[in-house]
Amino acid sequence: MDVQRYISSGIIESYVAGLATDQEVRDLQAAMAQSPEVRAAVDAAQLDMERYVDMQQIAPPPALKDRIFQLINNEGVETAVPVGSASFEEEIPEEPKEPKRVSVVWAYVAAAALIGLAASAWMNMQYSNSSKEWQDKYQALLTEKDKMIADNTVMQTRMEESQKMLQSLRYMKLVHMYTVTAARPGLLATVYWNPKSEEVFLTVTNLPAPAADQQYQLWGIVNGKPVDAGVFDMEQAAKGFAKMKTMVANAQMFAITLEKKGGSPTPTLTAMYVAGKVSG
Repeated sequence: MDVQRYISSGIIESYVAGLATDQEVRDLQAAMAQSPEVRAAVDAAQLDMERYVDMQQIAPPPALKDRIFQLINNEGVETAVPVGSASFEEEIPEEPKEPKRVSVVWAYVAAAALIGLAASAWMNMQYSNSSKEWQDKYQALLTEKDKMIADNTVMQTRMEESQKMLQSLRYMKLVHMYTVTAARPGLLATVYWNPKSEEVFLTVTNLPAPAADQQYQLWGIVNGKPVDAGVFDMEQAAKGFAKMKTMVANAQMFAITLEKKGGSPTPTLTAMYVAGKVSG
């Protein structure tokens, strides 16, 4: 049993005020037998009621005692000798009105307590709903913030790569590679090559999409021999720049062949799509 929750339920106030049902009385008596804390709470509530009753009592006037003793000493006498100038009937104060029954007063107290409990429960529910709503909004803001940070990081990386490439453009050589066979006209790809740093970037203007098990591979021709410059992702090369393997400064040509996925150690010359010479 949750003792504190039971004590704050209002059943003790109903019991002391005489408003509890028979079942509630039995339940409370059982709880009192099991828990000293419940017993202490009941005793405290009863003591509060007794104090309230004392506050409601009206003390009799001082002269009333003398009148009572006079009536006792003069028993049998029709008219009692008044003490003082006024008659007994005149000086006996009006009988005080009976104060409200404590049970009625405590009924109001119990009702107010129940209303307070209901209001508190409603306020707690409203606060809980409002708190959850603001927590959801806060979490959504955190998610949006994380997304913005991630997007900004990607953008920053791209900007740094672009700035780096722009800085090296003055050393870059552009090698335009065109169709090598009439069977595949209109093909074009461009190599951006920095002989000083040996960096190579590739962009594709027009190449047919490879089969799922194939991949394009870039080659540098150095002293008449092909040197692997790496395979590349078509989507990346078509939308921007694909960074390839470095190429030595004395390359004379670049070419692209279609190979099995993952690349080949030697180019398939019959599957060469584009090629271009490095200008002096």
